[in-house]
Amino acid sequence: MRSRFPSGAITRVLLALCTAALAALVLSATAGAATTPVTPTSLTDCSGSVSPDSGGKAAGEPNLLDYKFRCNYGITAYTVLVEQFGDAKFGGTIDDYNPAPEVLEADGLTPSSTESITCEGTTPSDGINCNYGTLGASMTGGYYAEGSIDPTAPFCKHLPTNAAGKTIDKPGTVAVPKAAVYLVATDTTGAQNGPFLLGYAKSATKCPKVPNVVPTVQITSKKSQGLGNSKPVTG
Repeated sequence: MRSRFPSGAITRVLLALCTAALAALVLSATAGAATTPVTPTSLTDCSGSVSPDSGGKAAGEPNLLDYKFRCNYGITAYTVLVEQFGDAKFGGTIDDYNPAPEVLEADGLTPSSTESITCEGTTPSDGINCNYGTLGASMTGGYYAEGSIDPTAPFCKHLPTNAAGKTIDKPGTVAVPKAAVYLVATDTTGAQNGPFLLGYAKSATKCPKVPNVVPTVQITSKKSQGLGNSKPVTG
């Protein structure tokens, strides 16, 4: 018996059925994939440095630090953390920060006209969080972020201070070590990268020499007092 449908019509029906079946398979596979979370791969590398702000002292912020870093891949957010043992009495290592750092192009000098940063955080605390303004916005790979933070204590190794702000230099006093500033960046894949250490810039003013412990002076005898033969003893 001959079919009531022309052969061309049958072919078109079969093609339509095959197309529908294939689409169903694709949708099924896509739905299955959507239920399996994909873990972002952390491959972005960032580097940078910190240095004392030249105008910090005049502005009444003698500890003000400038930071500058770049990443080799686009990033959507970053966190700056400051760690310094010995000054926990302040309740945190940062008491102020620049809420609107600058984005510089790859030459490190030209301000970007299309990219911006917003930072926020509780102070005093040990870190601040920054992002690029809107959902999906990012800093171009190779561009620089340049901002500032105000630590509660000097970045360089220093002797502690008392409640009145005076330096404690009694013999045996242990110095507060140099601070460490870290960067954690979130790239455009959603992966978090770091922490990266932002080292002290080579061009920055050198840190003063401070002993690990304020030395004591031990007098060996009364006779030696007159001769000036005191013997320093360091801890």
